[in-house]
Amino acid sequence: MDQFTISPSSGVPIYKQLFSQIERMVLNGYFSVGECLPSVRQVATSLEVNPMTVSKAYGLLEERGYLTRLRGKGMVVAQRDEAVSQQEKFTMLNKMITELLTQAKQMGVNEQEIIELITASVSKVDADSKQNQE
Repeated sequence: MDQFTISPSSGVPIYKQLFSQIERMVLNGYFSVGECLPSVRQVATSLEVNPMTVSKAYGLLEERGYLTRLRGKGMVVAQRDEAVSQQEKFTMLNKMITELLTQAKQMGVNEQEIIELITASVSKVDADSKQNQE
C-alpha cells in the first residue's frame, strides 16, 4: 500500500489528500478502468487512519465518477470519457500552476525567475526520465 502517502501535519484533511492522489492516479492511468482499489480497511490500516476517512475519500471519488462500487468486489475504476479526463488533467494542472505562481509572487520571485526555474526543472525531469529508461 505504498502508493498513497499522507502528511497529517500539512493542514490539508487526510481524506482530501487521499482523494487528490487517487484522482491523479486515475487520470494518469496508474489505475486502469475496471481495476479494483485496495479495500477501505487495507488503506486505513496501511496509512494508520480511521476507516471513515478512507471511506469519505472513496465516496467523493464515486460521486465524481472516478470510481464505481461493485457488490462483492469493492471500488473499481469507472469508465470515463477520454476528452473529459484530458480536460480534468488540464484543469488540475492549471490550479496547481496558479497556486505555484501565487506563492512565488508572495516570495518576491519575478516572472523571469519563475520561467528560469520551471525551465531548469523540466530539463532535470527529462534527464532523470532518460536516465531511468536506460
